[in-house]
Amino acid sequence: MPSSPIPSESELVGEAKTGVLGRAPWVDAAALWTAVFAALFLAVWLGARGPFASYGGVAPYAGSGIFGGWLRFDGNWYTQIATTGYWYAGSESQSAVAFFPAYPGTLWGLHSVTTLSVKLLGSLVTIVCGFGAVLAIFCWFRDRVPDRVARVSLITLLLYPYVFYLFGAVYGDALFLFAAVGAFLLLERDHTILAGLAGAVATATRPVGIALIVGLVAVALWRRHVIESGESRWRPRVMWRRLRPADAGVLLSLGGLVGYMTYLGIRFGHPLAFNEVQRAPGWDQGSGPRTWFKVTWFQQIKNLPRWSWDWFQNGDTVTFEKVQYAVTVIVQGLFALGFLFLAWQVWKKFGWGYGLYCFSMLAIALVGTKDFQGTGRYLLATFPCFLVLGGFLADRRALRWGWWSISGIVLLVWVFAFGRGYYVA
Repeated sequence: MPSSPIPSESELVGEAKTGVLGRAPWVDAAALWTAVFAALFLAVWLGARGPFASYGGVAPYAGSGIFGGWLRFDGNWYTQIATTGYWYAGSESQSAVAFFPAYPGTLWGLHSVTTLSVKLLGSLVTIVCGFGAVLAIFCWFRDRVPDRVARVSLITLLLYPYVFYLFGAVYGDALFLFAAVGAFLLLERDHTILAGLAGAVATATRPVGIALIVGLVAVALWRRHVIESGESRWRPRVMWRRLRPADAGVLLSLGGLVGYMTYLGIRFGHPLAFNEVQRAPGWDQGSGPRTWFKVTWFQQIKNLPRWSWDWFQNGDTVTFEKVQYAVTVIVQGLFALGFLFLAWQVWKKFGWGYGLYCFSMLAIALVGTKDFQGTGRYLLATFPCFLVLGGFLADRRALRWGWWSISGIVLLVWVFAFGRGYYVA
């Protein structure tokens, strides 16, 4: 059975107490986060300003001068839910039930206490949860590798082109990731009930929380060596007696998903309304062969050369938006394919529990989207993959700096486009 690599004593000497800045290693992580935070906020602010903005920004609200560029797309749904509640108009119309309740519920609760704008609170909650998620991921990294490799992996994550969803975007991804990584950290420290409760927060935040449930159960089984190789590769030995009663605490992670389904069933008579509404016109994410086999994605690849040539000749905005959308979904599809390989490496290097978690997260993205749109930010949840990638880059200086440079440039372009009003993920 693969197990998490344990750094040698010589590797850890002198690394556990201080980081590059001469203070605790988490200070390094905070400093890196702050530098990226400043760069991304400037890019969004410029993107949302006057001559740059494509869609005229958003209606003014307290703090919109600084944070207005972060309120785009799904952010409007979350703010509506936080202020007016849920509604469901059937599977053929877009409605609020598609969005899970933990994030808008947090905004509603904070607004009730502070009276601050829900829109402003959306960005603030994302910033706080994103910072917490980054520190938690760095802690998870440091549990497995020397600090130098952990720092390289963290920088690789912070320069990932879709990491800006952890830095101010009014989306639920930061809250989900914070809760998910926290659940794994608590599980590894044998706080299984707290891990299950943190998992419940995550499953009440995003539908991809289903993969987290699978991951928590898998890691719990892996840690106890419940499943081992048997006489045949396809017939492993299963020894349930190795489990402890407290390990069942991870099943509390079902609470968020079950709770939301119960609410939908009582309120609207459709416990799976969040899934049914995906097929609504405009979203067009209904299940079926067209979605599973990514027909729309291949059409984007086919049409991109023609659209690019038309835009080069005419320079019109409509054609440019087609080119921009096609480029972003193609890139996200390629990332998804690359992360499949990284997930396999996670399986081999850090155990089948985390490998299964990553594969489950990828399966949802691969099966549930028609053209990989949104997959870029979904991949943030496969945080173990970034440790594999960071480990590969750690001893390859030229490749590392090349990767960081290209990824960082794409990140700045993407976040500028997001602030300007383009749909990039």
